[in-house]
Amino acid sequence: MGATCRAVVFHGDGTWDRRDDFAVATAPPGGAVLAVEAVGLCHSDVAQLHGHHHVPGEVSPTVPGHEIVGRVHALDDDADLGVEVGDRVAVNIVTYGAPYEGNPFGVRCYGYSFGLDEREGLWGGYGEYMSILPGTQLERLTESVGAEELTLFEPLSNMVAWLTKVNLQAGQTIVVQGPGHMGLTCAAYAASLGARVIVTGTGEDAMRLEVAREVGADHVVDVTVDDPVEVVKDLTGGFGASVAVDLASAPSTPGLCLDLVHHGGQVVWAGLKDRVAVPVVSDHVVTRSLTVHGGAGGTPESVTEACRILNTGDFPTAPLLGEVVDLDGLDRAMEILLRSGGEDAVRAVLRHTPAA
Repeated sequence: MGATCRAVVFHGDGTWDRRDDFAVATAPPGGAVLAVEAVGLCHSDVAQLHGHHHVPGEVSPTVPGHEIVGRVHALDDDADLGVEVGDRVAVNIVTYGAPYEGNPFGVRCYGYSFGLDEREGLWGGYGEYMSILPGTQLERLTESVGAEELTLFEPLSNMVAWLTKVNLQAGQTIVVQGPGHMGLTCAAYAASLGARVIVTGTGEDAMRLEVAREVGADHVVDVTVDDPVEVVKDLTGGFGASVAVDLASAPSTPGLCLDLVHHGGQVVWAGLKDRVAVPVVSDHVVTRSLTVHGGAGGTPESVTEACRILNTGDFPTAPLLGEVVDLDGLDRAMEILLRSGGEDAVRAVLRHTPAA
């Protein structure tokens, strides 16, 4: 019997299993094997757990996990991935293959689009090992920052892409709705660009709003106490923000974005609502010449830039780390994500125990 490893399987119906009988991944032709060090968890994992598909080709059951940092464990003889065995790398989860019914662009994402019946079934960061296809973007990462903190490369790559798209400039005002790890990463990156940053949350988010200040937010707003539109108007001399980003799960925040920005302002909708319809007055977009962008993820260029930023050691990864668990503590991590266990944290990260 060959070597085995552990992984978590999402079934897409709200249930998951932790298994210890997976054969260790082997390298596909031209590909590699990654020994996963850590993977960040986020709200999209909760949506995936319950079968709310939002990624091309998404399947269940599958081994999830998309904010992946690991070490190159093995390389196929024909691999040309620009890395060596032992390198610590970030994984861009987006891959491209042949189009098929329901997925005309052939996009497949690690942690989402690969079933248990493909090779060893290990294609996501919730597994101790995973297969890597040829053509995958792997970016080298520093040894001076822990793997758990480096999993922020994925949300940071999104922020690099989105804030580049809206051309956020130093001195402009940006409002970030939702102080989860995506929102806090957005606040930290916007602050690094020299923008004035306002982060909104609820009365349940007191700890997270304090972290927002720690990573660079100039102002925080508890929307259960103050009207965020009035606060933003007051802080901008009645003008409004240049950019508003929705990274909350509340159905009211997409429409609220339109009220937070000035004429000609820009909005990024990126907070998943699990396919719940949301109330939006579209006339605001028309009459005030607003631009609305969908925040669907990063780009190869933004992944490269995010890793470059993290490799400098200057980005505030420590306050954004949150709680770290191993595979045996995944119940606790899911409670943190769902905010159902009485414990709050800015984030949850799964760390795999190195093989002896």
